[in-house]
Amino acid sequence: KGLSALGTTFRIGSYTNENPQDNYLNFVSVMATEDDTQVNFSDLPPNIQILYYTNNGGTLPVNITLDEGESYILATNSLDAVVNRDGLIGCLVNSDKPIVVNCGSTNGSFGNGNSRDYGIDQIVGLSKVGTEYIFVKGDGTDAWENVLIVAHTDNTTISINGLATAVNLNAGEYYLIEGNFFSINGLNNITFF
Repeated sequence: KGLSALGTTFRIGSYTNENPQDNYLNFVSVMATEDDTQVNFSDLPPNIQILYYTNNGGTLPVNITLDEGESYILATNSLDAVVNRDGLIGCLVNSDKPIVVNCGSTNGSFGNGNSRDYGIDQIVGLSKVGTEYIFVKGDGTDAWENVLIVAHTDNTTISINGLATAVNLNAGEYYLIEGNFFSINGLNNITFF
């Protein structure tokens, strides 16, 4: 995403892993673009089991300092604890200088079957995230064609194709829109505010 990827406030997304396997891994990776960058990972659920996390004795929130070009990764294995299945979704990443963020899942799924896939993206910061999106359905089944919405502010409401939903999210909460909500022409116009 080039320069558009730079930001200081991000919300994390990944698969929900309803039927976890031993190789379902969710992660968030940050890279600093300037020396002495302070990065904070918060809005993490209690009892989340972060792999290999020993700084500060594994306490939350996670605070680190990175220099230009250095990276840091938080990862969870979905089989280690129930909270790990979707525990990174909605994680708030803040920094005092511009960083870039990649997040998602290396193996995992939104469904509860035995399917698995990779779902990874470089995301943009809050300053570039709008409130209205158009999603186009691919050739997959309804169970595969999902949209994950993560709220950044309390009392976030969602409308799909112009119709209000009963969904009301608080900061860090998410809503998964199933593929059967796409219009007959395979489009979703989703607004949240």
